[in-house]
Amino acid sequence: MPYKTKLVEIVLTETRRATWTMARHPVSGSEHVYGVTDENYSRLNRWSFAVRVPERGGRGIVVQPLRVPPKRVWAGLERRSVIWKAATIHPYRNRVYCKVNLADPSQERTKIGLRRGERRLLPRWFKGSRHRLRLKGTVTTTRGRDSQAQVLVVKKNDHVRMIKLFFALKVWVLEEDYQIVD
Repeated sequence: MPYKTKLVEIVLTETRRATWTMARHPVSGSEHVYGVTDENYSRLNRWSFAVRVPERGGRGIVVQPLRVPPKRVWAGLERRSVIWKAATIHPYRNRVYCKVNLADPSQERTKIGLRRGERRLLPRWFKGSRHRLRLKGTVTTTRGRDSQAQVLVVKKNDHVRMIKLFFALKVWVLEEDYQIVD
């Protein structure tokens, strides 16, 4: 099925102060709750998402489903999230990025990351988002060995795009049982 992000309708329903845990540390900030309808499906298409924005930088914006339609293939997605971190290298400083970590339908791993030279392995529904792809070392400095990891870059307040990319990275990959084949 050719999934389209333009068929994912997103409406802000609430903004509230919140506290959550990241890496066993409490984080305070704003939680934006969105009602989401994925019109790529005729039924079992209503979701609820939280976008958690820390009041202090350095923690990352968390995008996570609160309510997932009752479909076996999506079981457990409410425990998954995509973390968007601040880019630090010009001209990306006003943007955030997340690593391209696809869900693993085989359930052998929690995620499958893509690196330099592996863009062609992305599912066809990423065609409209390829212009957002960069290597991590292009958008931020890194102390680790992940500077060759593929990342997606968006504006830091573009919650709608972040949620749509969650669908592309997790939901549709699981639905289609999309396997990375090299």
